[in-house]
Amino acid sequence: MDGQPGGWGLGWTLYDWNGVEGYGHDGASIGQYAYLRVVPSADVAVALLTNGGGAREVYAALYRELLADLAGVTMPDLFAPSATPPVVDWTPLIGTYRREGVVITVTEKDGSRHALYEFVDGMKDLSKPLQINLLPVTETAFAGTGVGSAFSTDYTPAIFSALPDGTRGVYIGMRCAPHDRLIGRADRPVQPRTSQPPHRSRSGWADTAGPLSAPCP
Repeated sequence: MDGQPGGWGLGWTLYDWNGVEGYGHDGASIGQYAYLRVVPSADVAVALLTNGGGAREVYAALYRELLADLAGVTMPDLFAPSATPPVVDWTPLIGTYRREGVVITVTEKDGSRHALYEFVDGMKDLSKPLQINLLPVTETAFAGTGVGSAFSTDYTPAIFSALPDGTRGVYIGMRCAPHDRLIGRADRPVQPRTSQPPHRSRSGWADTAGPLSAPCP
């Protein structure tokens, strides 16, 4: 979606909107979504609190206009799959990933990539499982469909990377789920990129892309 973060610093998402630096934080719980963006160079801060449907659509339209008028910020285009998707070796990405309260099962069948996002343990009754189709943007970054307004209007980024110990991880909603160690480590873990990650703000990625190097909970 518009204005994705380029990093994470002590709870703040860090932005670079075509040379204009800013920071912010989004939050969500049952029935509410909240958004905060701060542009220090313009002495501008914008907060949005919602308790209805279509929160991301309201955020995208309102913040694009307000930040342009008040702070000279041009938010990136909407996040979407690549028009010419790359050929992806899916084998090292398949598996089960787990973080607190969430299990993500990544599969491939008949050329279609899919993630099942399930709430477990103390979050078991929070929501029904999310069925996410993964459309390639790069070899390790995918546009996920069917996630809902908590993440984006159309697509949310799913970013595969590796932790310092070589364990695979997938980032969805700016949270890292490491590969489930009980199921086993991959023979070919995804290696971190040495160049600028494709999800950073200059490329028009979503708010929920998240930094590839952030620690997994």
